Amino acid sequence: MAINLIISMDWEGISLEHKNLSAISQFKQKWNAPIVHYKNAAYYTNKRLENMDINKTMKSVISQDDEIGLHLHTPRHFVQAAGVMPRMAPCFSKYGDYNAGDMNGQEVMLVAYNKDEVKAMIQYSLEKLKSNGFDAIHSFRAGGWMSDERVWEALVETGIPIESSATNYNLLNGSSWEGDNLQRYISLIWGELNVLSRPYYLQNFCGSLFEIPNNLGAIDYWKEQTIDDHLAAITDHYNANEDMYLVINSHQETAQENFHKLDNFLSRLTDDYGDDINFTTNKDIYFNELKKNS
Repeated sequence: MAINLIISMDWEGISLEHKNLSAISQFKQKWNAPIVHYKNAAYYTNKRLENMDINKTMKSVISQDDEIGLHLHTPRHFVQAAGVMPRMAPCFSKYGDYNAGDMNGQEVMLVAYNKDEVKAMIQYSLEKLKSNGFDAIHSFRAGGWMSDERVWEALVETGIPIESSATNYNLLNGSSWEGDNLQRYISLIWGELNVLSRPYYLQNFCGSLFEIPNNLGAIDYWKEQTIDDHLAAITDHYNANEDMYLVINSHQETAQENFHKLDNFLSRLTDDYGDDINFTTNKDIYFNELKKNS
């Protein structure tokens, strides 16, 4: 049996700085582990990046064994390009969206939009990404983990079978989000999750999605104590006769600042479990599940 470990990365659509891309490349060289890259089509509508070779820049840190997924935030420039009227609330923070101009809406929750609007944004994203060489997308994560019934139905209707927005609101304790809108909404949508939370089928009126919970949260909000707590929980619940599924999130825009925490965690985890660790991707777990049930 194995500890199935998924390292994932949200691409926010904001910037593509050398320092962050370099940190990702260095991580890949050291660990040779696949990454699930949740790509954001907003890079292509962001005027700040119009003079950059976006495709070449993004593909410079993608390996053959990586997986491409879809990530959505809702800045005005992207929402309008998708043919949707931008909304101004609710936002991740009770203080509202601090972005101005075309970037306004980046902090607005995806759940502010109805199913048809979300569906339009997903379809636009898939078409834009495919036209730029990013196709065969099976996985989705919402910005701020904000994915609810309307988003799930839109995913089913656009043919994306894997969802990975579920997370534990307690993982934001001690961060700037503690007690804010984001943490409260996560608790309402996703309830209680922990290191033992396994992939499951998420039912909705349009069908079902394969949910792969982000049960270790995002490294951006990890502290040394978080790493200790994660490792202790893994040790407490590890069973050599049963697979464990762990999903770590990160962000391209903050890789240089935070990847040392991921490196520390992986070093300590491999010291303890070594060959029992299986670095994998969403689609590998999903298609293996389909084979077992066929």
